[in-house]
Amino acid sequence: MARPSARNTLIDAALPVVEERGITALTLDAVAEEAGVTKRGLLYHFPSKHALLAGIHEHLAARVEQNLLKYAGKDPEEASLVERTRAYVRAATSTPSTVEMRLIMEAANEPEWMAPWERVYRRWFPEADAPVDELDELSMRCLVARMAADGSWGYESIAAAPMNDRARRRLADSILSALDGE
Repeated sequence: MARPSARNTLIDAALPVVEERGITALTLDAVAEEAGVTKRGLLYHFPSKHALLAGIHEHLAARVEQNLLKYAGKDPEEASLVERTRAYVRAATSTPSTVEMRLIMEAANEPEWMAPWERVYRRWFPEADAPVDELDELSMRCLVARMAADGSWGYESIAAAPMNDRARRRLADSILSALDGE
C-alpha cells in the first residue's frame, strides 16, 4: 500500500491542473510534471488516470467531511437536521475553489468516483432518500438551503468576479435565515 503522504502529494498536484486547465487537461503526464515526479513514480501510486481520479474523489470527499465536522462541531449522528444543514451551508459557501464542482460533475457518470461523495452526503443526510413531496416543512427548508449552497458553486464558476470571504459569509447567512428560530 502506498504511503498516504505520497498519494496526497500527487493528488494535491493534480488539483491545480484541473482548476487551472480543466478536467480534460488532467493527464498522468501533467500531474507528474506538476508534482515534480516521473510518470513511473506517479504510476506506482496510481496505475491509471481512472485510479488517480478515484483517489482525488476520495481525498476531496474526506476534505469536505472534515469541513462539515468543523462547522457542526460534532459528528452527524449527534447533530440535528438543522445543525447538519447549517454546517453544510457554511462548508459549501466557504469553499473558494470550483475544482470540487468540476470533478463532481465529471463523477456523475462514474459510480466509483461518485461513491465517496455519496457516502459523505448519506452520512450527513440519511433522510435524503425521502421523496421531496413527502418532506415536512422543516426538512424542505433544510433541503432548499443545501441546494442554494450548492448553487453558489455554479454561480461562482460563471461570475465575472469571484466572491470574497465576506461575500461568502453574507451569502451563507442569507441562505441560513430560512432556518432562523430552528
